[in-house]
Amino acid sequence: MTHTTPKHGGGWPPSGMDPEVIRVLRPSDGSLVGELAVTPSHEVPRRVERARSVQAGWASLLPKDRERRLRALLEAIDERTPEIEDTIVAETGKPRAEATVEIVSVVDHIRFLLKNATGFFRPRRIPTGWMAWKQAFVQRDPLGVVGVISPWNYPFMLSMTPTCTALFGGNGVVLKPSEFTPYSGLLVEDIARDAGLPEGLVQVVIGGGETGEALVRAGVDKIFFTGGSRTGRAVLAAAADSLTPSVLELGGKDAAIVLEDADLARASRGIVWGAFLNAGQSCIAVERVYVVERVYDAFLREVLAHIRKLKAGSSAGVEIGPMTTPAQLAWVEQQLAEAVEAGATVVTGGHRTDPASNVLEPTVLTGLDPTSSILREESFGPVLPVVRVKDCEEAIHLANETPYGLSASVWTKDRKRGLALARRIRAGAVCVNDALAHFGIAGLPFGGVGESGFGRSHGIEGLEEVTRSRSLLVDRMGIEREPWWFPYNRGTERLLRGALLFRLRGGLKGAFAAIALMVKGGRR
Repeated sequence: MTHTTPKHGGGWPPSGMDPEVIRVLRPSDGSLVGELAVTPSHEVPRRVERARSVQAGWASLLPKDRERRLRALLEAIDERTPEIEDTIVAETGKPRAEATVEIVSVVDHIRFLLKNATGFFRPRRIPTGWMAWKQAFVQRDPLGVVGVISPWNYPFMLSMTPTCTALFGGNGVVLKPSEFTPYSGLLVEDIARDAGLPEGLVQVVIGGGETGEALVRAGVDKIFFTGGSRTGRAVLAAAADSLTPSVLELGGKDAAIVLEDADLARASRGIVWGAFLNAGQSCIAVERVYVVERVYDAFLREVLAHIRKLKAGSSAGVEIGPMTTPAQLAWVEQQLAEAVEAGATVVTGGHRTDPASNVLEPTVLTGLDPTSSILREESFGPVLPVVRVKDCEEAIHLANETPYGLSASVWTKDRKRGLALARRIRAGAVCVNDALAHFGIAGLPFGGVGESGFGRSHGIEGLEEVTRSRSLLVDRMGIEREPWWFPYNRGTERLLRGALLFRLRGGLKGAFAAIALMVKGGRR
């Protein structure tokens, strides 16, 4: 079976959606958050051109001057923090604490950029090898206008973070937030305006998949897309028509490996949090656990004890909120039904807290068929399959038996062993005795391999994605003619053969060989 339901944002508009108006509903009770006009597709290229006209002046500023102006983003976020939290909670239904985590992550990312972006733009001296009389440098230049297509699961964080990276890189930004969480995206434009950034440097377009496609085809210089693999392929196909480079973060099927010497108290707590944070709607959520059989039963008891203390619902004071979209809830329930039909056991959970709600109880599955879709396809919901394995070798094999490769975790008291095993897992990031925490470290690059996409955000690598390298060479001697310029003669041949020997053999040996060759008239 092929899963075609859009997961964390970016899919084509649902059938029957008004092409001119988006109605945003609260997942908690289905009430109306608001209505927004869809940006017409023909208007999107105009927004890009407007951003481009403003970006030219922004790029001309010295990096330290851009940094000074971008520092005001922190004050703007500070002033709007309650509004940001309220908007995230209204659009996603997540607990307020998790909305605050989004803001903390954005602020830490901005502080990383404030500390590192100016130095990143300093020209880097490059050794010139055998051309010792030259000077060579690499400098980084802005791309122009970056298009950002962000998802609904972390609507403020995953809109604001790539936008900030692009701005520190000297670019303009046109953002299309998910049609399920557009108000969180509009806050990005408001914050840029509050911070005093040039009008038009950051713009937001509203709509579903048609608007997203229009942005990809609107002449932007790069696309940052976060969403499901199906839509990611559509984005890549559209970008290919204009050779627009893209960064794609397409989700995962992240595995946790619990070894026989793991601290089960910590491992169980960390994995329960990693699986059920944001009702499991995280691309780096723990979606599979492989537990060495010696500690399997004890680990499962610990997990169940923690889960039974969690509160699920749509009101304040819960840990597990509603799933954000009905389509995502339906997909997870379908996966559960198929797993149970194939022989899996629902140890806890498996049902909505109320038949009319969007809240799915935190669910643990055991006894799974290895071919079950719930072990192979991204669930993106509050479901945790726990699988017994013979040893760490079987766990590593099963963890790597997936087309995804976003993140993973290894749990063991032997940190050296944990790191050795982490390096064998095919993933963009692996934590040892932790889960998901790597995303909160702004200096670590974030991204995956395989079906999880390519390119990186965060860290210096994120700045590299929103800039291009320029090679610069300066001649320092000013002689009338370089030895290898026309016309060629025997002296040219001697010089080049000598240079070849020098570079082949290196050091004094190479230097003496080169001198001897030229003394002999170029014969080896």
